[in-house]
Amino acid sequence: MATKRITVHCVEIEDKPGSLQRFLAQTVAANVDLSCFAVFSAGGGRGKVYVSAKKPDAFKTFLKSTGIKATDAAGFIIDGADKVGAASGALKGLAAAKISGVAGAAMVCNGQYHMLLVVNAADGDAAEKALKA
Repeated sequence: MATKRITVHCVEIEDKPGSLQRFLAQTVAANVDLSCFAVFSAGGGRGKVYVSAKKPDAFKTFLKSTGIKATDAAGFIIDGADKVGAASGALKGLAAAKISGVAGAAMVCNGQYHMLLVVNAADGDAAEKALKA
């Protein structure tokens, strides 16, 4: 299992058709190359996009230029060989450390699992230690 810490930002968007595409099109227009994102309905007509850019400074410049507000979070990309219980095993240390995730997504491609896990920024260092234990 490989674990890599990444910079993640949480951006709120409207929870309606086309909102995610419009946000992503804005990042394209600003030439911001994203490494990953996960999006969820937050209720009340709002959605949350947890996004990481390959160049975090470029994303911060994008936010400033568009006036889009974002909050910081700590993210982790976790990869390993796919097998029954892979995600459960990867998250065991986080559970033992009593750290809650705020967002996540996972998939399997070509026999490997790839997981994005997001925790509150304040839990980032402890989560990194727990995930690598």
